[in-house]
Parts: sequence; C-alpha cells; structure tokens
Amino acid sequence: MLAKHSKNKKISDKAFITSGKAKLAISKYGKENVINATLGVLYNDLEEIYTFDIVDQEYRKLSSQDLYGYASSITGDENFKTSVKKIVLGENIESNFPNIYTDVISTPGGTGAIYNTFKNYIEYGDKVLLPNFMWSSYKLISGEAGGGYDCYSLFDSKNNFNLLSFEKKVLELSEIQKNLVIVINDPCQNPTGYTLTEDEWEKIMDILKRACKKTNIVLLNDIAYRDFDNKALEFKNIFKDIPENLLIIIAFSISKSFCSYGLRVGAQLALSSSHRVIEQFREASAYTCRGIWSNVSRAGMQMLSNIILNKNKYLELKIELDKSIKLLKRRSDIFINESKDIGLKILPYKSGFFITIPFKKGIDSKVSLELEKKNIFALVMEEGIRIAICSIPSHKFKGLASKIKEVLIEIE
Repeated sequence: MLAKHSKNKKISDKAFITSGKAKLAISKYGKENVINATLGVLYNDLEEIYTFDIVDQEYRKLSSQDLYGYASSITGDENFKTSVKKIVLGENIESNFPNIYTDVISTPGGTGAIYNTFKNYIEYGDKVLLPNFMWSSYKLISGEAGGGYDCYSLFDSKNNFNLLSFEKKVLELSEIQKNLVIVINDPCQNPTGYTLTEDEWEKIMDILKRACKKTNIVLLNDIAYRDFDNKALEFKNIFKDIPENLLIIIAFSISKSFCSYGLRVGAQLALSSSHRVIEQFREASAYTCRGIWSNVSRAGMQMLSNIILNKNKYLELKIELDKSIKLLKRRSDIFINESKDIGLKILPYKSGFFITIPFKKGIDSKVSLELEKKNIFALVMEEGIRIAICSIPSHKFKGLASKIKEVLIEIE
C-alpha cells in the first residue's frame, strides 16, 4: 500500500529507546542507582524537569483565546517575529546589519526550521554537508526532504575545528551541486559541547564566500543551545559582506532556552544581501508551512513575545538562564576534572547540554551493553558516547568518568 518513496522508511531513535530502558531500570533498581544521561532535557538536582519561573508564570496567565486559538498568520504572529529578531540579532538591527534583509518564519520547534530549510533548498538527490559528530536527526530530515548527506571531520588531530576537512568538502560539493546546504550547530554543539571561536567563524565565512563563486550556498546555523553559552558571539561580527548567493538561515527554538520542549515553537530567521532572495524565502517557506503543519502554537509564540518585549521580564529570564548555565558548569567541571585525573579522553567541551567521549569504530553495540550493565544509560553513537550532563544530578557525577573508562578499557 505504501508509495514507492515510503517503502523503506523505518526509524529507530537510539536516544528515546535508551531512555525507555533507563526508566525500566529505575523502576527495578531505584532512581538513586541509575544514571539516565540520554535525552537533551534539563533537569534539576532532584531529577525533576527544570523550569523557569517567568516562563511558567507568563504561560499560565494566557487567555483562552491565546491558549487554544489559531495564530494570526501561517508564518507567525508579528510580535513573535520581532521577538525572535531581538533575541538572535539584538537591538539596532538596521545599523548592525547594514545592507542586509531579514525575515522570520515560525516553525514547530527547531526541527521544523531545519525541515523547512532542507525542503526548499536541497535539490532532490543532493547532499547536505554535516559534521561527523552531529545530531543524527539531520540525516533523517534530509532524507525526508529528498536529499542525502556528506560529512566533514569536526576536529583535527589537535582537537581544533577541522577547517581543512570542512574546506575540502565544501569545495568538492560546490563543484557538483547547484545548491549546497551546510549545517553548523553552534554554539554548544550537540553532541560535543564545542563552540567555534570568532577566528574560526571568520575562516568558515571566507571559505563559504569563495565557494559562492561556484554555487549557491545556504548556511543553516542551528542555535538551539545558544542561550546556554554566556559568551556567545554576536552575529554582527560574523555575518557581514554577504554575497547575494549566500543565504544564512538561523534555526531558532524555545525548547531549550525556555525549557519548553513540548510547546514545539521555533523559527527560521533568514539574512541575505538580496531583497529578492528574502522574498523567495518568505514565499516558499509559507507554502511549506501551509502544506505540512499549517500553524504553530499561538500560546507558545504569545508567551515568548510577552517576555521578550517587556524589558523587566526579559531581564528576569536572563537571570534564570544564568542560574541554569552555572548548574551545567558545576556538572561539567566535575566530569571534566575527573576525566583529566584518570586519563579519559573527551572531545573539546566549552558549554551546553552534552559531553562526548570518543572511541574507535565498530564497538558501539558492545559499549552500550556494558554501560547498561552498570546502569549507565547514554546515547552511544558510532564513534562516541554522548553524556547528557543536562539530565544528571550533580551528586551522580562522582565516579561516572571512572566507570565509563573501565568499560572502554575492557572493550578496546
């Protein structure tokens, strides 16, 4: 009965499967004896979902019309669009981004922003460029949009961003594709917690501008975790002197920065030096919105706008965000310091929800099994273990690095 293009569709989401195993283990052995480091959800030290008071208060104050009504537009409410621009680009947008046109399209979470971008800018059969350590759903979304993927090595032998590998792949694909969509998840990259320096960003932009002489470039910057990096670079220092055939799309989400995962509110924020490119972005994106999901949660958009467009409430949100950043730092410091003491190699972490321990290819299933025997549940990828430090209470980090090293020594 399935259409030909759907016959081979089959999904097995490791993170949610492993999370299910963790819940079973908790019911059997008790919460204190299990480490659930699977999902990218922030929990407090009582292992309860972390919430921001200002977000909870504003959401609960919404009217019935805002809670249950349709949004005013397929592409999102105007106050929401203004709020997204303010969060991402800051104040004084016109002076900070001279000769740049912008627009915002509301989407169901950051995932919707990624899908909309892939759907409208990947030619059928073309490849999106991804790092080898990534959020695996990028591959799935590209496939659903009719594309494939290729990967560059995220780090070089010195654990710096691998500019040579990135440049090589960009220039290779620029020779054979009319459009090249490139994903950079920065800052607080999932799954490594790495954040690019301003110098690395400048070199990346130089590479993309050279590639624009051969093909159209769409840079998709997924900023899902940006608010958990209190030293995040300002985009005005990065996105300047943009060629007309270099479109920048920033994937925004309230899932992480507002601890509002289930509301499914996000946005595409596009920047271009071409008014026509932005017009095309708006037209194609609106068409896809209407054809796929039609409308984004009015309640989520209104809640965000009520906070961001009120100076005092926005300040309150930033204060609460700062507390969560400090919580993540306490946890990461414990794990990183113990890892250094025992010689457990980790990929370079700066900030965010995740830390990754690399290992050689071909042993992932064994690593999963041995970790689970120790009641440690994490996302085991092809070349590494992603530890969701966001979900582990601080007191459970003591000895965790040692247990992981024991597993790797036994298997490797």
